[in-house]
Amino acid sequence: MNLMSAWTSKETLKKDVLDVRLENDTDLREIYEFGMKLGQGSFGVVYEATHIERQTKWAIKEVCRPAPGSSKVVMVDNEIEILKQVNHAHIIRLQAVYRTATMIYLVTELCKGGDLRQLLQRKKFFTEDETRNIICSLADAVVYLHRRAIVHRDLKLENILVKNSVNEDDSSIDIKVTDFGLSVKTGGAYFFENMMTEACGTLIYMAPEMMSDHGYSHLCDVWSIGVVMYMLLCGEPPFTSKTKTLLLKEIVKKEVRFPQPIWATVSDAAKNLLTRLLKVDPAYRMSANQLLENPWITGDTNVPAVPPNVFEMMCHYVEQEEKTQPLAVSSLTSSEDTLEPFPIPPAVSPETNSNCSSNAKHRPETNSSSCASSASSKLYHGTKANKSGGTVQDRRMNSSDTPRQPPTTQSHAGVKPSAQPSVKQRRPQDKKDFSRGQKPPADSTPLGWIYTGYPETSE
Repeated sequence: MNLMSAWTSKETLKKDVLDVRLENDTDLREIYEFGMKLGQGSFGVVYEATHIERQTKWAIKEVCRPAPGSSKVVMVDNEIEILKQVNHAHIIRLQAVYRTATMIYLVTELCKGGDLRQLLQRKKFFTEDETRNIICSLADAVVYLHRRAIVHRDLKLENILVKNSVNEDDSSIDIKVTDFGLSVKTGGAYFFENMMTEACGTLIYMAPEMMSDHGYSHLCDVWSIGVVMYMLLCGEPPFTSKTKTLLLKEIVKKEVRFPQPIWATVSDAAKNLLTRLLKVDPAYRMSANQLLENPWITGDTNVPAVPPNVFEMMCHYVEQEEKTQPLAVSSLTSSEDTLEPFPIPPAVSPETNSNCSSNAKHRPETNSSSCASSASSKLYHGTKANKSGGTVQDRRMNSSDTPRQPPTTQSHAGVKPSAQPSVKQRRPQDKKDFSRGQKPPADSTPLGWIYTGYPETSE
């Protein structure tokens, strides 16, 4: 099954939303029969209702009309306008709006399963399959919003409704994102053109860049997805504190951890994904679209997740190279027997590069802090830096070339240089040194002289 085509099919066509002005509140009772109370929030009360003529079930959010000019007016109008613009399988559908002099009524689809927080309290935690289904649907809805330059800014368990009552044996949970009062629609084509600065939302779900007052983008929603996923799997938030300042310090001080015993039953792929979603620096955080393509979401937990940026990919490459370096050295020494003799350039002083020397392949103690320079050294094939700052270019031997012997260390002291043995003559000793894990001789320069196809240049 093509998952991307399945997700895309959830984006349905827009439809007009009925927006009616009523004379008084009793007029609405002639259209809908109000039933049980489903919930209550800071803005109003939600009731189950039945359309009298069509006998269809709906939820009606009853909001007291705020005083003109108040922030609540902006939030209510903002929610209505955004819900009118969206139509997605995992976003609550707005059917109609009724306005009176004192009240505003929002008619939406009915979700009988309550919200995810209520369901989590009953279940204590969700299985990995249940969590995958929820996060996949949530990420799909967020991708839909971000493509339309809409940032939710208040994603949390309470704002994710469950369409139907969930059975214990049913891992399929149909969710609906709701409560767009704090959402904002940016005006530019790119999110970096419309950085936001207003801190809003619920504290434990709030991204660190939102708390730092330095501006934030749509990636604040991805952080909230990470918090939701973490709580679904273990029942507790990843970071907690009483104030915004203390919470920010805790997040910056330590990375996400998995101390609860329940994490022993969770796959490494899920925990790896959480570390990508809960990156403190949003530049290293994956997007909602990348989340949909993650192996854990697609169901293949055997495929390692690819680092989301080039720097981490370079570090990962260098670490893997260092882990496999004994095999690489063995392969090199055994294959040299088929190469023709060639000139060996002078040795490079270890002071030339303190982080990544030319012998990095034979130094497993090289740490990750020098991975970037080491990776760039690997990519700079065929060129070595000498003490004077110049370079020694690759050379290919042909029938007319005469090999030149490099000076020995004694020639610098005024002693007549002695003839250097050929490569094949030196090879047994080289093999012996490499097999014992010793460093190569000072006048040998491994790997730097291998021809890579770059054009020759005159010195």
